[in-house]
Amino acid sequence: MSERLVGIVTINDDTNYGNRLQNFALHEIVRSLGWVPETIANRPPSWDRSLLVPRTMHDLWHDLPGVVERARSRMPRRLRAPAAPSPPFLEVRRAAIAGFARDRIRSSPQAYSTMPTDYWADRYERAIAGSDQVWNPTYRRAQTLDFLDFTEGAKRIAYAPSFGVRRIPGYLRSRYRRWIGGIAHLSVRETVGADIVADLTGRDAPVVLDPTALLPRADWDALIGDRPRPVDVRYAVRFFLGRPTAAQDDWIMQDAARRHLEVVDLHALDDERFADVDPLGFVSAIAHADAVYTDSFHAASFSLLYRRPLVLGQRYADDARQEELIAQHRLAARATGVDGLRVIADVDWLNVEAGRERLRSSSLGFLAGALGDAAAGPG
Repeated sequence: MSERLVGIVTINDDTNYGNRLQNFALHEIVRSLGWVPETIANRPPSWDRSLLVPRTMHDLWHDLPGVVERARSRMPRRLRAPAAPSPPFLEVRRAAIAGFARDRIRSSPQAYSTMPTDYWADRYERAIAGSDQVWNPTYRRAQTLDFLDFTEGAKRIAYAPSFGVRRIPGYLRSRYRRWIGGIAHLSVRETVGADIVADLTGRDAPVVLDPTALLPRADWDALIGDRPRPVDVRYAVRFFLGRPTAAQDDWIMQDAARRHLEVVDLHALDDERFADVDPLGFVSAIAHADAVYTDSFHAASFSLLYRRPLVLGQRYADDARQEELIAQHRLAARATGVDGLRVIADVDWLNVEAGRERLRSSSLGFLAGALGDAAAGPG
């Protein structure tokens, strides 16, 4: 009997814990539903040349610093200011994450760009876009692969994709409307994404859990096993993908000192001690921490899974992903007195976990139904 392959389109990033963990978790769930998952190896292409002028006009108005940085990158090397050096242990981290992906995530034998569309259409019985910010127009450069255009619409499933923005730029709206409209089975990870879908297409997209939250805690416990803790004393995990302000840094260090905790900074790639921590080591470090300070969606999500005291940093002025996490778990975020830092306080864990279980059930129901019903197309 031939394999019932499901092609998964997501961001392939060997420097990002959350990306690889959500991809791994989706593989586990798809496999449990009787299918064989395979992530399609891909890299975003260059921007479509026809979008150059409208994109530049949009960015001049909305993202002038980004325009300046792109112009700087195209200058002759001799005229540029020296680029910041890569962190000294970046490649150690990259190797740790790549090793996890190689061992635990089946990837396509060919990269998407190297094979004709028919190859991919014939290879997969179903195709899933998601999760993570696979529909972020900036990260992914508005590529049609992310909307599964290589296969017929009835076989297309969007599971928990995130836009990472609150609105689609005007120059992309017609494309996004057409691409999303061609997906038979549609869900999103955040309420703001459902609002975007409704605005563009008039369709109602259910909000589902990130794949990492679909796996029960018992499964994650078994995966991390008895991994050693990162340090031999009580500690707090610090994991900021953005750059905290000096005031935020001071507050975090003072709070950790007040709790008598050593700070384990898992994003400090100038520190060799933690550079080789792989994605499951990341989960384990959070699971055993006495506090977590983070601006990362997935670090926060695992903190909640393991009932860890959590302080949220705000990476963007308007972070819909973080707000969705707070709303889904019915949490209260208390101000710290420092702009951009909030404490998750007074948590009723039984209520939080009951709500998560309800969302988990409906999310699994959506995915199982989409995989089972894909041949039937939209209702």
